[in-house]
Amino acid sequence: RTMLILLLLLIACEGQLSSGDGGVPSDTSPEHQSWMDEINRLHEEMADLNEELASMKSEYQNDFFGFFSYLTDNIVDPPVGTRVTFRGVDVNTGGAYDATTGVFTAPVSGTYGLGFTASVKPETSPHGIHFVLMKNGSHEMHVFLDGHTQNWLQRISDIVVHLNEGDTVWMEIISVEGSNTVAGRDGNLDGEDYYMGFLIHAD
Repeated sequence: RTMLILLLLLIACEGQLSSGDGGVPSDTSPEHQSWMDEINRLHEEMADLNEELASMKSEYQNDFFGFFSYLTDNIVDPPVGTRVTFRGVDVNTGGAYDATTGVFTAPVSGTYGLGFTASVKPETSPHGIHFVLMKNGSHEMHVFLDGHTQNWLQRISDIVVHLNEGDTVWMEIISVEGSNTVAGRDGNLDGEDYYMGFLIHAD
């Protein structure tokens, strides 16, 4: 609205200077110089407002960071300490998720939402597998899949955490029992195991 008012004033000022009606000051008169100074001032204010608007738009667009990744292949009998690498990527706004390592690096400090789901196929003997969300190498969220039947095991977990700029988070296996096959989307099990995260609010 402010820019519209300035634009209308600018048009009005220029119209008075270019009009052929009476009362127009000469090019050398103080009144003419006053009008010209006012027009220049309005031009500068409009330029400043346009620059501020562009900056605000750029900042707003860069405020969102998020990713959605999925497990492309089955993981058969992974050992303790395995970092789960979700190589399939549907969304990676801001490019903060590394599909080659499975690590998300916080691009800005703020509050983030993170989610994880895992499924393990049935086995004939007791089995189980435990996952943990690691934040800079420390445990942040645990996901347990334990079973003694021939049913599928599946867990979905999510968490809200604060991350500082440069903090890293990933999923890691911390415990296994028996034989386990974690289902990948493109494997024979056609699983839908995913890892996702997004910025809720920057500091």
